Amino acid sequence: MLSYRMLLFKISRLTGRNRMTAVDEIALAGQLAEMMHRPHAAERVVADLMDHEHAQVRRVALNAVRRARCFACPNLLPALLRRLADAEPWLRHDAAWVVAEGQFDGAELRAALRRLAGRTQLPQDAARARAFPDDALLQAQVKARTALDALLKKSAAEANRRLGLAGAAGYAKGTVGHNNMVRRETNRRTAARRLDSSVRLTYRPLPPPEGVLRINSAAKTKTSPG
Repeated sequence: MLSYRMLLFKISRLTGRNRMTAVDEIALAGQLAEMMHRPHAAERVVADLMDHEHAQVRRVALNAVRRARCFACPNLLPALLRRLADAEPWLRHDAAWVVAEGQFDGAELRAALRRLAGRTQLPQDAARARAFPDDALLQAQVKARTALDALLKKSAAEANRRLGLAGAAGYAKGTVGHNNMVRRETNRRTAARRLDSSVRLTYRPLPPPEGVLRINSAAKTKTSPG
């Protein structure tokens, strides 16, 4: 396994020649993840690479943290907040992914997720994201909306438990979260009905016009024996 200094040297050479490919990103992230469980290794990766001037290096650092699951790193949350506002949409997507898997929370973090998600709504935009996997901004917005909805649902469930409403729904009735959940469920059912009706089409044969029917009857009478 390469040492940390050798990995930094390799990253520097690839970025200096603008030759880092997607395969290189995956390989470097995996190699960094393997050594991040050493003492203070995660802090060094975050400090050295998370704010690197090269976007691909920043993405390598994000993916290494996610793969190593070093979410307890003390300087990680401030770095994630910066990456949620990164100029590159794929980096915003990866930062929201780390937030979701690490189950981070906080007012500032929720505000950053809300800004990134924008007007994105689930499940409609999630289906659109699956249809357009190369739309980096849409992927980032959907990932942020998913992470934010999970945090809001968790908060509502905790509030209900404190109130002794153990069997209540995740969102309290009448809240914004509850109204959004009802709207999403209604949209899901409406879309399912439309899809079902569009798939199961039935065709009713039309009777021939009255004049054609009389002509056919007369022809049969003339040609009948006897």
